[in-house]
Amino acid sequence: MYVTNSLSAFSLLEAREDCELCLVGGMYRRRTAAFVGPMAEDALRALGIDTAFIGANGILDGDVSTSNMDEGRIQQLAFSKADTRYLIADSSRIGRRYICPLQSEVGHR
Repeated sequence: MYVTNSLSAFSLLEAREDCELCLVGGMYRRRTAAFVGPMAEDALRALGIDTAFIGANGILDGDVSTSNMDEGRIQQLAFSKADTRYLIADSSRIGRRYICPLQSEVGHR
């Protein structure tokens, strides 16, 4: 089963007949097309997570950060619950720091 709080990721996967797909609800954040907040966090907390893919806004001196506290909380929760974790970022994110720090240890726990 694939679980996401991202409406964009959901839209990419919804046509695939070979996967079960779950969209975590909550408060919709239009800027990133993601659901965040207590409802999304509670839904995620109830799940087991094998692998998490987390996007980052900044990577500086080994620290990973994001620009929104609500998204940061749900990303941190997914990171902390996942057996395997991957950070998704392009080179433009290196050398930047944002308000919400994330656990920077990625890969296999």
